[in-house]
Amino acid sequence: MHALTKDTLTLLLWVALMASSFVVSADLPQYASPIAGTELRFILATLLLAPLALSRYSLFKDLGLLIRYGLISLFLVLFFIGLFEALKTTTALNTSVIYTLVPLMSVVISRLFLGARVNGAMLCGFVIGAGGALWVLLATHGDSAHTLAWNDGDALFLLACASLALHVTLVKKWGSNTPPIQGAFYIMLMGAILMAPVMIVAGDIEQVAWGEFDFWRVLLYLTLFATIATFYLQQHLVQKVGPNRLLAFSYLIPTFVATGQGFMQGPGLWYSLPGVALTLLALLLISGAWSPAPRKTHVGDAPAN
Repeated sequence: MHALTKDTLTLLLWVALMASSFVVSADLPQYASPIAGTELRFILATLLLAPLALSRYSLFKDLGLLIRYGLISLFLVLFFIGLFEALKTTTALNTSVIYTLVPLMSVVISRLFLGARVNGAMLCGFVIGAGGALWVLLATHGDSAHTLAWNDGDALFLLACASLALHVTLVKKWGSNTPPIQGAFYIMLMGAILMAPVMIVAGDIEQVAWGEFDFWRVLLYLTLFATIATFYLQQHLVQKVGPNRLLAFSYLIPTFVATGQGFMQGPGLWYSLPGVALTLLALLLISGAWSPAPRKTHVGDAPAN
């Protein structure tokens, strides 16, 4: 299979898993608080991946690598904490709208930390992609779109999104030579360690529905597919295509989520089509397919330090 086609299919798989996590995780709060659910995902994912990672790699030999992955995980944990705190004073739709800015943030952060450059066509692609994703969001949430307003939690979530973009960029900077399974294990292990104090203080552990079968069903899905699989694919794809192109494909998440939730039917489908078309156009521009000159490197690729 052509490398470009293989990378694109892998990116689409990552998007599908990310989108499914948004749909499935909506069922988790009835069994556990968001903080407790996230920490339990980290712990369970670490335990499940540990035998494979320990059998293949000397995980605790390089202290410097562990420290670097600790920082990588810190920015992921800060994203989750920022999201959960923001949702106390803003809406899910607002956070979804703000989330469309993450790829553009990645362009700026990758320029600062990796020296990665994007040409004019690619930059237009990132702007168009944000517009396309926003279009799909508003088209599929027509009844709620009129409630859009700047809320107290929005500034906090904006910072959380910057933290997520920095997390992905640092995976490229410090994890380019780390095998994906090893890198994914480090992220989950350090994430579990860093998130533990937060869960103890604010996780409402006593309210977790340990005895509910559906709780374990949802948690196991989120652990296997929305945590282990997505972190593995993220580590692999950041090395292959760079953080900018990886996050650019997140513009498709609203389309995938809307499809999974049944919103892409009837009027919702027709209202969404222009946004979907803009998103696909954006991905063509970002991939370099319509760049004025042949592209020699992937967007976001730069020597790792």
